[in-house]
Amino acid sequence: MAATGVASAQVRGTVAADTLGKLRIESSETGEAFLKGGRELRKLSGSVRLRQENTVIFCDTAIIDENDARLRGNVLIIQGDSVRIYADSALYYGDLRNADLFGDVVLVNREQELFTRQLHYDLVPKIASYHTSARLNNGSSQLSSQHGYYYVDQKEIFFKGDVLITDPDFTVRTDTMGFNTETKTARFLAPTLISQRGAKIYCEGGFYDLENDFAEFDVNPQYEKEGQRGKAQKMRYLGATKEYILDGDAYIEEPAKQRLSKANVIRYNSETEVLLLSGDAYYRDSTQEVNGTKIRYDSKEKRFQLLGRGSVSDPPNIIEADSLDFNDQLGNGVALGSVLWRDTSSDFSILAWRMDYNKQSDFINAFGGFGEAAESGRPLLKTLIENDTLFMSADTLTSYKIDTINNDRLLLAYRDVRIFKSNLQAVCDSLAFSTVDSIFWFYQINQLPIIWSDTSQFSADTILLALRDKKVDKIWLRKNALVINSEDDQYYNQIKGRNTTAYFKENELREMLVEGNAQALYYALDDKRAYIGLNESECSEMRLFFGDNKVEDIRFYEQPKGKFTPMKKLDKGGRKLDGFFWESARRPMRLSDILVQKTK
Repeated sequence: MAATGVASAQVRGTVAADTLGKLRIESSETGEAFLKGGRELRKLSGSVRLRQENTVIFCDTAIIDENDARLRGNVLIIQGDSVRIYADSALYYGDLRNADLFGDVVLVNREQELFTRQLHYDLVPKIASYHTSARLNNGSSQLSSQHGYYYVDQKEIFFKGDVLITDPDFTVRTDTMGFNTETKTARFLAPTLISQRGAKIYCEGGFYDLENDFAEFDVNPQYEKEGQRGKAQKMRYLGATKEYILDGDAYIEEPAKQRLSKANVIRYNSETEVLLLSGDAYYRDSTQEVNGTKIRYDSKEKRFQLLGRGSVSDPPNIIEADSLDFNDQLGNGVALGSVLWRDTSSDFSILAWRMDYNKQSDFINAFGGFGEAAESGRPLLKTLIENDTLFMSADTLTSYKIDTINNDRLLLAYRDVRIFKSNLQAVCDSLAFSTVDSIFWFYQINQLPIIWSDTSQFSADTILLALRDKKVDKIWLRKNALVINSEDDQYYNQIKGRNTTAYFKENELREMLVEGNAQALYYALDDKRAYIGLNESECSEMRLFFGDNKVEDIRFYEQPKGKFTPMKKLDKGGRKLDGFFWESARRPMRLSDILVQKTK
């Protein structure tokens, strides 16, 4: 290859801001420039480092053609803080913002690892595709296929051709499947066979939650297990309870035992051998048959139940429902219709449309609204705090015993959790509460958790709220802690830091410890409570003391900085810290605000 000009040098340094969007050379050990076909090319060798916006590229050798690059040897493409792609060689197209990678290709996205021999990756939509077979490692499970499309931001992968999931507990074979890498949920889009501990399940649609061992099968679902065959319009599998739910024209037959069960809905527990048949129910074995609207049958005890409105009292727990399935020997139960569950020892109740119940583990799982709000509403928890009722709702409420001696329980709330109390409100994506330490844990998935108390707003990545003697004692804000207070929705006192702890007494905020990059903006008032100016402070750590819902004193630690600005020198609305937000739309202002599902 003839070159009209050659330059060899170590390439390092920065590039002007107007080259953003262009493929930039950050470093290499040697570099050459030459012409080929009238185009100027650059060849870089040794510890090559390139960058295009938030994408960094490493390799042993690179040939640069304007905004494209041919990469060889130990190729690594890093996009943002989560995506890494390793390969032996690659073609990178800067204008198109995509790359073709070859050899031992590994795409790493946090804990997920995708292995293949050839991969195409579009950097802007973050979509990877392959057609040379690939394997995805996902914890203890491995997923493989001939073709696939990985939507990195959406955390979705679509597998096509000889799709196989292998796991210590099961295997799945199909032709087409979707998989969410975050929820670890597989969606079946073609005929699928699941093999698990002597059982086989066939379906042509549905999903499997690998993380929670929960599945739903539809489109011609059926199963076989130890001489038993079942079929329905839709089937669900709950791995935690080893329970199958057959829904719609359901039947289970065991020819060797001359046993047949038919109903609109059949619930079967493979361990307890308990059947619950609902709607046009029919049961037959070698000695008897039963018809009814709803039937419960225990094959071990030869016991049936025809169900209606009733209750089960299992101190300290009480359940009431329109229909109730209860196994007196094994303690399994399912309650449906205007369900009321009470734990008299912990003094809280759950109202819902449906509740799954297990006496042995004292586990409940609540869905849907109570009474007339069954379809449009959500489960509701009630408990007494500070002689005032606290109401909490979520798409799902779960609770179980963690200490049978002291009757301590763990409560879990999933998706769109909302809390209403006359002097305290909160929202978050999910929540946990233990009666052992009386601490609420507020978590985020899509939106930051927020607590409101009077005119104050508390937010952080994770929030903990501790009770003492059924009163609010402390609020811990962990990571990106922000506390805002405003009495007029015009000027906002703001306290920001990495972590913040707020201390309460008699339902009033009395003290606050801010740790890590502490910042505070608070407005000074005169005797007539008129604004006179803005105090700005920042330091490594600060402690604030409150009275009558305002700052009375503040102590600074490690090189504090501060200044005071008179009101006349401030813009209208005052100043805002980075990350400031004042949320009012999500705040529940009345009980009805937490009950109805939000419109999607």
